[in-house]
Amino acid sequence: MLASAGPQPTGSQWIHEVKWDGMRVLADVRDGRTRLLSRTGRDISVGFPELGSLGAHLSDVVLDGEIIALAGGVPSFEALAERIHVSDRHRAEEYARTLPVTAMAFDLLRLGGRELTDRPWHERRELLDSLSLDGSGWSRSPVYEDGAALLAATRAQGLEGTVAKRRSATYQSGRRSRDWIKTLNRNQQACLVGGWRQQTGTSNPTVGALLVGIPGPAGLRFAGRVGSGLTRTTEQQLRASLAPLTRPDSPFADTIPRVDAAGTVWVEPRVVVEVRHLLITSAGRMRQPVFRGIRTDLEPEGVRLES
Repeated sequence: MLASAGPQPTGSQWIHEVKWDGMRVLADVRDGRTRLLSRTGRDISVGFPELGSLGAHLSDVVLDGEIIALAGGVPSFEALAERIHVSDRHRAEEYARTLPVTAMAFDLLRLGGRELTDRPWHERRELLDSLSLDGSGWSRSPVYEDGAALLAATRAQGLEGTVAKRRSATYQSGRRSRDWIKTLNRNQQACLVGGWRQQTGTSNPTVGALLVGIPGPAGLRFAGRVGSGLTRTTEQQLRASLAPLTRPDSPFADTIPRVDAAGTVWVEPRVVVEVRHLLITSAGRMRQPVFRGIRTDLEPEGVRLES
């Protein structure tokens, strides 16, 4: 079951949880064995050995949750990314010692052979709360009555946001439902365009993505590639603004990853755009950037990293 994006709902029929910045996982426990399945159904058990002991604590259950890695006391997808594609057992065991993860369980889909997906959320949660997870590497995701206070707290702590769940909702496997509403903490950042890439599948030089940066002490620092949010009108405006600014080399002070640099038309960084994003990583990259518009009211010299 997947959450739909939207404003945080209010009312006593809703309960609220933190939206964890991690990797969605199902834990299927039967006959003393734990299988960890990704959102795509891939068996990822080998990659996370520290989460495989559920079979010693529980019998015949399916948990829905999120694998998270902490950095500085808060969930960090950057830290988790090192482990997501590990399939070698020995390497995974070493990671379990040096970069351990935990899993936050937020739903219970089967218990003792009984399927629970047709039961309301509040019944499933009561059963989840009755399980002993101590020593398994799993914890229960806390729930809160006051959604507004939780959203403010997640914003202050740099967390991803919240998920509101309708207390009466059944579990709709594989569906994106309005019974779960995710509200994300996103930020806005003015950026300078340092290059653009042509939209794939077109013969005309249509802007499909922008390579943007934020000025720093060492020069223009690459902040990511932005393609989401571009409309036909803004694409035409960007093409007209960027055409006379073409230059032969990259304006960025740092090295651009090959996957981003390939096919890029470099430009003088004079066009300012507004980008909405989830957060800026320690490497200076914006996560989930979305183009919002051209900032004609802001001079390039006025662009700076927003707090």
